[in-house]
Amino acid sequence: ELGIADNTIVIYTTDNGPWLPFKNHGGSAYPLRNGKMSTYEGGQRVPTIMWAPGRIPAGTETNEIAAMMDLIPSIAKLSGADFKPRGPIDGLDISELMHGKGPSPRNEFLYYRRGDKPDALRQGDWKVRHAGPTKKNNNKKRVLELYNLAEDIGEMNNLATIETEKANALLKRMEELDAVITEGIRPRGELKK
Repeated sequence: ELGIADNTIVIYTTDNGPWLPFKNHGGSAYPLRNGKMSTYEGGQRVPTIMWAPGRIPAGTETNEIAAMMDLIPSIAKLSGADFKPRGPIDGLDISELMHGKGPSPRNEFLYYRRGDKPDALRQGDWKVRHAGPTKKNNNKKRVLELYNLAEDIGEMNNLATIETEKANALLKRMEELDAVITEGIRPRGELKK
């Protein structure tokens, strides 16, 4: 009715998986494991629907890795905004992916849960978790898990003891990325009264 469809992108998504303590009212991520506040796919992977007639190919689907923080540079580029962040940002431009013209520039994603240490890293189809103490493991130790998400989207078959080389390589990469992020943390600004 407003005549702006050719100059509009509608994006529908959410920031996390279902809030499982609310049972039926909290939703379900099935077949994904777990929900909100978890670094399993059920807590992190969310549906996203985009609409832009003539620009985003109708009926297309993708399983490429992207994140909410990728929307900022992507929308800025697509809108022609003069995007000048005050420092480096973690978002990547996924506008080519959105338009069905290329893959996501993001091949890996680091997952933090609580505190300042990462719990997991996804790289392509592989995901390593080195999660901290939980009630399930009696708060004793960090648990090493490795999943091939292409074959096990529900993260039920832990391959860490079988694919030890892969698990160790991903753990090393997780530590490298965490060090880069830690080094790049900007100081918090002072609040003005």
